[in-house]
Amino acid sequence: MKHLTLSLALILSLSFSSIQAQLKGTLIDENKQPIEFANVALYSLPDSVMITGAVSDDKGNFFLNGNGTDNAFLKVSFIGYETQTFPALREQIIVMRAESFTLGDVVIEGDLPKIRLRNDALVTTIQNSVLSKAGTANDVLKRLSSITGDNGEFSVFGKGQAKIYINNREMRDVSELDILNSADIKDVEIVNNPGARYDASVKAVIRIYTLRKVGDGFSFDVRSSYWQSQNTDLTEQLNLNYRKNGWDIFGTFTYNRNASIQDSKMTQNTYVDTLWIQENDLYSDRISHTLTGIAGMNYEISTKQYVGMKYTHTAFPSFNSLTELNSTVLADGVFYDKWNSVEETNTSHKPAHRLNAYYNGSFGDLKLDFNTDFYKGTAISKSFVTETSQEFDDREVNSENRVDNRLIAAKLVLSYPLFGGELSAGSEFTDTDRKDEYTNNQKIVPSSNTTIKERNNSFFAEYSHSTSIGQFGAGLRYENVLSDYFDNDVKIDEQSRRYDQWFPNVSFATKLREVNLQLSYTAKTKRPTYRQLSSNVFYGNRFTLQTGNPYLTPSTIHDVTLVGTWKFLQLMASYKNEKNTIIYWAEQLEENPAVTLLAYRNLKKLPSLSAFLTASPTFGIWSPQMSVGFVKQRLTITTNDVPIVLNKPMPIASLNNSFSLPMNFLLSLDMSFQGKGNYQNVYLSENIAVVNIGLTKSFLNDQLQVSLKGHDLFRGQKDANLLYNHQMDLYQFNQYDSR
Repeated sequence: MKHLTLSLALILSLSFSSIQAQLKGTLIDENKQPIEFANVALYSLPDSVMITGAVSDDKGNFFLNGNGTDNAFLKVSFIGYETQTFPALREQIIVMRAESFTLGDVVIEGDLPKIRLRNDALVTTIQNSVLSKAGTANDVLKRLSSITGDNGEFSVFGKGQAKIYINNREMRDVSELDILNSADIKDVEIVNNPGARYDASVKAVIRIYTLRKVGDGFSFDVRSSYWQSQNTDLTEQLNLNYRKNGWDIFGTFTYNRNASIQDSKMTQNTYVDTLWIQENDLYSDRISHTLTGIAGMNYEISTKQYVGMKYTHTAFPSFNSLTELNSTVLADGVFYDKWNSVEETNTSHKPAHRLNAYYNGSFGDLKLDFNTDFYKGTAISKSFVTETSQEFDDREVNSENRVDNRLIAAKLVLSYPLFGGELSAGSEFTDTDRKDEYTNNQKIVPSSNTTIKERNNSFFAEYSHSTSIGQFGAGLRYENVLSDYFDNDVKIDEQSRRYDQWFPNVSFATKLREVNLQLSYTAKTKRPTYRQLSSNVFYGNRFTLQTGNPYLTPSTIHDVTLVGTWKFLQLMASYKNEKNTIIYWAEQLEENPAVTLLAYRNLKKLPSLSAFLTASPTFGIWSPQMSVGFVKQRLTITTNDVPIVLNKPMPIASLNNSFSLPMNFLLSLDMSFQGKGNYQNVYLSENIAVVNIGLTKSFLNDQLQVSLKGHDLFRGQKDANLLYNHQMDLYQFNQYDSR
């Protein structure tokens, strides 16, 4: 009888489970396109209590555990669409109506918004938008709000430099953004407060997702770009692709010629027993040639299993620079000397090798994502400095710097639904080896031979759960870092490092009527770079040397961030408190206080507040994106025995405009502004205003595009800064060949 009771209970349980899993449906818009990431909630009648909820997938499908009867109803909501209720049928197709609202006398249609809040990120849709015709992924990122930068290196406003991922694979070569066509991008996600699955040193993340190519056959595309400023830059690129029976084989060949000019004026005041004043004029001209070859494959094992690999070979036929520095030196206001210094630098690289392999798939409800990377490269830089003095002996300073780098990295992430939410856990491993050999035959600056071997083992877990009031998330990351420092192959214990740290994060996301909000907290770190730890001493002139500081300690950052979206508006506000902040700092040599040694040091703490507001409406053919924000720190330092308050906020604003014109013309007009303000122990003393314009014409159903662009039309991309130190302040004004 006990066996019969157990069997009957099991049958009833299975029957109940099957009934509870009956509700499923598909969300589409009025153009029959699927709507992803919409909220679908099941409510009971007559008390309207929420029973459960779900989010639609990329095909618009949703599944709910509930009983499809007349005693329940569905409520479906998504920004840009009307919130609607429907009967709780076991299976149905739901058509969402686009929302419209009035701004003054202008009616704006509420199609899928360009920017929306999704999970931990602000998402910008690129597919079928004006940004799909921007050119490359690099061009797309330059036109997104809250992002600044170029040439593969981008920062998120108020956060710092961002780590970039393409299809969940970390981008380790900045040229990847120039290779990726903007038309192949689905959307871009900006994560202002990355959680536990990311390295604790990562302050912001940019995730790029591409469109999955469909159909079999051979395809190719060719891109040729020419930029003319005071110099000439070139890019020639060929992409090849062949797809057949789940195989996707691709290759890329790229040639880049990059040239740049920097024109700077510097004033250096040193307050010791004598007031030393240096007036410097610097002019630098750089040129490089790069050849990149890429070969790889992706294979679709099944609709839920993918594997692939990519090999990148990079060669540098030449990388040269010529810098001239003219210096006039005064001692207590009296002429002391005048120098002319010419430095010629020739850098040769051995071909760099990068290999990436990945697997992602699912086994039932278990999702698995694995990536591994290998990199090896060598750079040899030879510098020849000729310095002539009006009053003293001339000098020649010749040096050679050889740097060998090797990296091995792997990351595994597992995700599984648990207790109505999702649990993610994983591990990350990085092993780097950097050998840095610097020699100066004249012994004016010391030679050095250092090696840093670093291993980072990390483990992390994250859990998120949706409730009737919002979505809760929490994570924890553990990092064990072993960094061994060698001088002439002898390990130096004082400069070797051991870090064992835990980094928590929590978040809460909710929706209040039409406003989506997310509040998050993370703990992060900023570890000193190899260059900041280096003992190499570089020669500037006979009164200025530059080096690193092997005794730097990592900083710890506590960050609270609020992100909100409403219709076409987005808001980001963040408060950070950074302890042991690493700053640029100068001290005077004990044996000769007139000589300045530029290096680094730790500050006790540096709190800061930042906020950013973006509006991205659409008015017919005009798609503007307007942003305004500021960052303000709180810092007081002592220079020359006088306290200096460095609290001036720095304003930032931008206005990007796209006009969709007849005959497949696209006109863009972008303006950006960065005002004066303080950053660490620096006063940024020059307003930066840049205006860019572009016209793109599409032919043959977008198979051919021709673009004409003008960058920095009024030469506003110039900057100036005043660096405060213990007994020295340094003012520098820089202008570039940016037009």
